[in-house]
Parts: sequence; structure tokens; C-alpha cells
Amino acid sequence: MRPGKVVGLKEAELTSISDTLATKKEKTAVNQPQLDELINCVSNHDSKRLSEILEQALIQQGLNSFIIETVAPLIYTNGNKWAKGELKIFEEHFITRQLTQFLDSVNSKIPLVSNAKTVILATLPGEPHSLGILMLESLLRNKGIMVVNLGTEVPMDQLVLAYEQYKPGAILLSFSGSYNSNGLRIELLDLAQRLPDDIPVYIGGGGVKSMRKMPKQIIIKNQLKDVSELDINQTP
Repeated sequence: MRPGKVVGLKEAELTSISDTLATKKEKTAVNQPQLDELINCVSNHDSKRLSEILEQALIQQGLNSFIIETVAPLIYTNGNKWAKGELKIFEEHFITRQLTQFLDSVNSKIPLVSNAKTVILATLPGEPHSLGILMLESLLRNKGIMVVNLGTEVPMDQLVLAYEQYKPGAILLSFSGSYNSNGLRIELLDLAQRLPDDIPVYIGGGGVKSMRKMPKQIIIKNQLKDVSELDINQTP
């Protein structure tokens, strides 16, 4: 876009433009008939058919493409439906549970690599959504990286203790679009001060897409495919 069209816009307007462009970009890789059928399974509470479609997609696409082109669009679409009030609470819980079980099963079957570099995955307090870090776990395990998934809402001091225990090559934090990011910058700066300068902290998800001007150690990854290409041995 021409600079004159965006310079001076308010943050909400910039976010709206960003969302529109991201949606257009995502649609180029989405199998819309498959996505529609998955959404229909959610509406009908059809866990059997949902699992069948996911299994077929995983076999046909391979793990990385499956995560990026099937799972992520499904989560994104259901998130939008939830925000618009088109998804009931039990339906949101249903799809979350189904995807969590499926991804846990997939991740458990990926062979571990001896002497592999380790990364830590987590969400901070106030972020109860685990699907983001489960998708990251799939992509990283598939790269032969050892993943320590600490789960959701990990207090900052415990995250630092986990670093001291596992000595990972990187820490990855996920923030969903519903995350209240007030004060997040201060928390991330505090985390960076508690860690060695050469340990990158990667952050991603809808909750941080509008963040700007972070220290070099804190790296924003806006696309899942960026994680599949991640080199954790690279110093930020």
C-alpha cells in the first residue's frame, strides 16, 4: 500500500487492514470444501467424521502443510465465529478438545532425535488457549527439535526456572487473539532481562500481531510457516 494511505492511521485501523491482508493471504492455501466440512462437523458435534477428515488431510498433506493449511485455518475460522457470537460455548469446547486430542496423538508419534537442541513452549498467565503451542510443537518436533511444552499460563518465575533447568536454545510463547495484551511489553522486557542475551524469545499469535519495536532478543513471528523454517541455533 502507498505510505500516504497508512501513515497517520489509528492502531485499530491498521489492525483491520492487517487482518484483511492476512485473510486474503491465508485463503490461497486453504482447501475451502474441506474447511466447510470440518466446520459442519463442529456444528453437528460429529467427532467421528471430524477425526476421519483430519486423518485423511494429515496423510495427504504431510505434517507441516496439515498444520498450516488445515488446522490453522480451522482454528482461525472458529475464532472468528466465536467473536461474532456464531459459535456456542459447548461448540468451542468441542473443537478445542478434538484438536487437542488429535495433535497430542500426532506429536507423541514423532520420533525423538538424540542430542537434539531443546526449545521451551508456553503461554503466560491470562492465556489459557493451548492449541497455538500444540501446533508449534508439531512443527518443531517435525524438524527434529526436542520440545518441552510447559502448557498454559506459566508464571514468569517458573518460566525462568524452566530455562535454568533445560537450557533451551529458544523460548516460544503463543498469544491468541483474545489475549489481553495490556502490560505485555513490560512483562516481555522483564523476561528478557532475566535470560542470557543470546537466548531468543519468539512470540506469535493474534494477541501480538500489532506489537512493534521490541528489543532484538524478542522476535515476533507472525506466520506459522516462519516456525517451520526456524533455526534455533541462530543468535537474534
